[in-house]
Amino acid sequence: MDSFFRESYNYLARKIEDALKSVNKRVMQSCLDILDNGKQEKRVTIDGAGRSLQSALLLANELENLYGIRVNQVNNANLRPLRKGDIFIVNSRSGSGKSTRDAEFAVKKGLSVIYITGNPELEEKFENVILIKGDINHERKYAPLGTEFEQASAILCSCMGYAYNKSDKMKAFNIICKTVINGLYSNLQELEKQEKPIASYTSLINDFLDVKNDRVIYFKGAGINDIISRVIAIRYGHLHKENLKDLHVVYEGHWKSRKKDDLAVLISGSGETDQILKYAQQAGDVGMKLFTITSFKQSNLARTNKWYRKYQGNLIIEGRPEMISYYNKSIHKVTKTFFPQFELNTYITLDALLALIANHNDITEEDMKKTHRDKELE
Repeated sequence: MDSFFRESYNYLARKIEDALKSVNKRVMQSCLDILDNGKQEKRVTIDGAGRSLQSALLLANELENLYGIRVNQVNNANLRPLRKGDIFIVNSRSGSGKSTRDAEFAVKKGLSVIYITGNPELEEKFENVILIKGDINHERKYAPLGTEFEQASAILCSCMGYAYNKSDKMKAFNIICKTVINGLYSNLQELEKQEKPIASYTSLINDFLDVKNDRVIYFKGAGINDIISRVIAIRYGHLHKENLKDLHVVYEGHWKSRKKDDLAVLISGSGETDQILKYAQQAGDVGMKLFTITSFKQSNLARTNKWYRKYQGNLIIEGRPEMISYYNKSIHKVTKTFFPQFELNTYITLDALLALIANHNDITEEDMKKTHRDKELE
């Protein structure tokens, strides 16, 4: 295994571990109590932008799919207007701009606001601020353009969702935080055995990075993996070096525009999700290249190489205990202990691979900043 990939992965895992340990336990208990109160017909609205929004959606996904609580994104709030007593959750590293204005408005309307941020100044402005110190001493080479806060908040939101329905919520939160960190390090041990698929994946991305290659990469998942695929696509879409390197990434819509020799990166923990298997078939129909990510090498998705000549490989990522698609079946009927360990492991793994690819192609954080969208578009 490339030593730089190992260093990047360990760096990200350590930053997440440190960030979770630094969370104020009193504030976390207060936020878990607010969510618990939300069982009483309270409505939940999620706010944020870019990767931070996707991280918060991991909490929203668990609240909806595990506990049947409908959660709106702020853009849909007009469908169910904010009302006194409802819950408003914001995730924003900078704690500035529209998200903070929205949170201030929510406070005036009498909502309970939970603000997840890396900005300590907000502790003076809002009552329940979960401060994540995920990007202190930021190492550009291991996380170009920054990802520490978003990853830490993704795991924090997932842990909050897990603790939501437990009798001792704070104890459950602490236990699951330790479990997920152990899972991250265990996953790296599994990756150490997979030099060939990792090399295949990085070689593929390198080919598509060539500025002369106008083919498109589609990151696709279903359910929680759909959230992870959006986060990863946002990250990979910034891989750019003026006049030399430029990665064309699509993650929302446009699947019908896929063409021969485009690349589909399909993510499914079980490798059995009907929708993802259909994507594999549809990719084959037009002659796309295909790379898959699963927890099980014996799954139908991982075995696509049996019939697909443009299949480029499968990367095994730990975290899914059963070869059962939670997207296809009710989680309540499948397991009572669901936690998106596979999805979180996938997030860290693909981000560490991004750092490796950027390093090999001499793509710096400054290069990637040039592709970042204007604030006016947020």
